[in-house]
Amino acid sequence: MPTARVRIGVVVALLGALVFVGGSHAAAAELVTEPEEGWFPLPSRQASGDAEQSTGALIGSVSIPAIGVEESLRSGVALDVIDQGPAHWVGTAQPGQSGNVVVAGHRSTHSAPFRDLDRLTAGDIVVVSDAAGFEMIYRVTETFIVTPDAIWITYDNGEPTLTLFACHPRGSLAQRIVVRAELVAGRPLA
Repeated sequence: MPTARVRIGVVVALLGALVFVGGSHAAAAELVTEPEEGWFPLPSRQASGDAEQSTGALIGSVSIPAIGVEESLRSGVALDVIDQGPAHWVGTAQPGQSGNVVVAGHRSTHSAPFRDLDRLTAGDIVVVSDAAGFEMIYRVTETFIVTPDAIWITYDNGEPTLTLFACHPRGSLAQRIVVRAELVAGRPLA
């Protein structure tokens, strides 16, 4: 069976025509205070303090080749779950589904999987696999900064979207960096 790194390399090569090759990794992200029109809260999205956010069950993996991330994905965004690595916000869409898949991670503590989230640029690839081995490939579309109370980043617009977020700047709780990506492909692993 090929390693995840080899699979990702093949996926990136196959998606070469889809990937926007753009500016430097030093692109500045702006502070966004309101969601774009068309985003709405889902009634199924659980509050971050809800008991369901503490399960920590393994539900798949996240790979971001541009910044060297290859981590397990757990269920729930309670702090003790995020301490273990990338964490899926319970009640947001599951990877590959229509809707907003929301994933949190640390930038400077524990394994710091999202340490370099600010280096992602439009066109970079994020691969999310579910527990059954189905890979969903997302392409980064934008990066922006929000205040810690901007719960609207978990809202949905009905499109298959991935939202990654972490504290910003690195080592601070002052803001959150948010990376949005659109679903471009999905396939079962052989």
